[in-house]
Amino acid sequence: MTETTIIQLLHLMAPAVALVLLVWSHAALCRLCPSWGILSLFLFSAILGGLGLLAMEFVAVGVGQTWGSNILSLVLVDGPVYACLAFGYANFVNLGQASVRIRIYRELLASPQGIALEELRGRYDEGGMLMTRLQRMREAGDLVFDGSVYRLRKRRLLIVGLILYWIKKILLGRESEFDK
Repeated sequence: MTETTIIQLLHLMAPAVALVLLVWSHAALCRLCPSWGILSLFLFSAILGGLGLLAMEFVAVGVGQTWGSNILSLVLVDGPVYACLAFGYANFVNLGQASVRIRIYRELLASPQGIALEELRGRYDEGGMLMTRLQRMREAGDLVFDGSVYRLRKRRLLIVGLILYWIKKILLGRESEFDK
């Protein structure tokens, strides 16, 4: 293998190695520091992943790449690719908060007698967000409202919720990003 090929492989692998370091450290920290917020742990892990990316760049210099072209590849390619990968992982971790609908589905499934609107408001309402979500779910035919409680009609998104639940449970050792 030529020196150029090795340098190209290092740059190809650098963002992926940084992402693996981010995910691994995040999973470990979620278990070691359960009292910390999951997103705070993500930021710490993202920094560790970034340090891993820098380490790969130093290896590329050690193999023979010049500092100028290394910094250029870090700024124009490897850094932005890692940032996109980290952003994708952050959205996966924060999916429960971003998708309140799945959480409402799960709670309604666990409550066959239904949940009163006031109780749902107490849990979720942030400036009308709850009413907008409930209206969309009713329009989609997922919920019915009898004037006092909401009940599930369709369970189409529950499988997505279950898959995400188990991925988070296995990867992060928690059921939700809300768990401390």
